[in-house]
Amino acid sequence: MRWLIALTTIWLIGAGCSGPAPEKDIPLAGPDSGRKLYVAKCSRCHKFYDPAKYSDEEWQKWMRKMARKSRLNEAQAEAVAQYIDENLRHRDRKP
Repeated sequence: MRWLIALTTIWLIGAGCSGPAPEKDIPLAGPDSGRKLYVAKCSRCHKFYDPAKYSDEEWQKWMRKMARKSRLNEAQAEAVAQYIDENLRHRDRKP
């Protein structure tokens, strides 16, 4: 019985962060795709961190790591990075 509880617990923990959503559910293009991907993928496993509190070097390291972990393709990772840079990291640079 214990092994069944342990197996169920492991499955439930992994289910929330086990991989990408089906491709049809992930926006691949459009002006809002970066924000949608950010909300859909990043919040799946953790809270939203304030990217403005990290140095450029630290943030790039986290972006590379999390893009791999959340299985974003190159275009998706770029869309998320662009959204974050334009709207969250460098808010003070907006015209």
